[in-house]
Amino acid sequence: MNIFWLILFMGVIGAVIGGVTNAVAIRMLFRPHTARYIGKWRVPFTPGLIPKRKSELAKQVGKIVDEHLLTAESIEEKLNEPEFRGEIEAVLKIEAKKLIYADITVADMLKKMHFPDAGAQMEARLNEWIDHKYTAIKEYYVDQTVKESLPAEWLDRAEAKIPEISSYILTKGADYFSSEEGRYRVKRMTDDFLAEWGKFGSMIQMVLGNTSLEDKIRPEIVKFLTSPGTKDLLDTLLKNEWEKVTEWKWSDVLEQLSDEKAIQRAKTFVAGQLDLETVLNQPISAYAKPFEEKVVSTLIPELTDKGIAKVAKRIPSMMEKLKIADIVRRQIEAFSTERLEMIVLDITHRELKMITLLGALLGGIIGVFQALLVMAFPV
Repeated sequence: MNIFWLILFMGVIGAVIGGVTNAVAIRMLFRPHTARYIGKWRVPFTPGLIPKRKSELAKQVGKIVDEHLLTAESIEEKLNEPEFRGEIEAVLKIEAKKLIYADITVADMLKKMHFPDAGAQMEARLNEWIDHKYTAIKEYYVDQTVKESLPAEWLDRAEAKIPEISSYILTKGADYFSSEEGRYRVKRMTDDFLAEWGKFGSMIQMVLGNTSLEDKIRPEIVKFLTSPGTKDLLDTLLKNEWEKVTEWKWSDVLEQLSDEKAIQRAKTFVAGQLDLETVLNQPISAYAKPFEEKVVSTLIPELTDKGIAKVAKRIPSMMEKLKIADIVRRQIEAFSTERLEMIVLDITHRELKMITLLGALLGGIIGVFQALLVMAFPV
């Protein structure tokens, strides 16, 4: 019976020694958090292993993360996974549809994007652009003739329109003098003519008798305007004048115009055509809905593919600039030792507990083995 108690006693003592030794060793990984001193002499094994080697640990962990865990290849592989692409595309489609069907106006959207006076700013930029363009165009064309500056096709088309213009002028003239207004105009002209000639005018009127002078003149005017010869004459005159116009230099033309008025007219015309106020006060959906199918089925998939491809291509340079190893190192160094201990213990609690129990088990076995050796080889 004494032998049994001896073996049991030695086994328990060994288990206690083994368990306590492992528990102390585990605790010494973190404790004490700071060095302990007796006078100027630092107590050995203080601070604990991890607090003492914290900087080296942070540096090595950062290096491992940068070189083996969070690599450019692993990120690129993740980006190219169909599931990841699908998630990105789905999110973009949801956000695009929200925008397409939004009732918010363009002006309100710009306000949210920190452009409160978008209309005024756009108009100011547009006016600046017109000023710049007018000056540039004027400087470029000022020493050129109309013929040199305008496309040959335009000149040919304009010249081809001359017969139509002359026909229009003669037709309108004939219609005018055939009308009551034209008759009245001729009458006034003939009356003024006869009045200026005094008695000679009265003699002409007496010769004509009951027939008025305008009744004689007006048919002749209409006959003249409808005559083919008149048409040919006017065609020739217009062509000659057009050839003179094409030889004008823009400097001579622009001298007759006010730059300020020309620019103001251009600004007024462009502003009227664009109607920025109406454009900005329309809801976004008014412009976006017609393009919904194109955006959802074509544009977003293309943007997703091109965006991921560009990001993947730039990952190595981005990783180099981010310096992942330094970020990880600084983060670990910024951890308090207590927090680092808590993180490690939370993750490895069961394993550390099993190590402590294993130490107790091994200590107990060694204690039993020692008891057996003592009995086998008594002193």
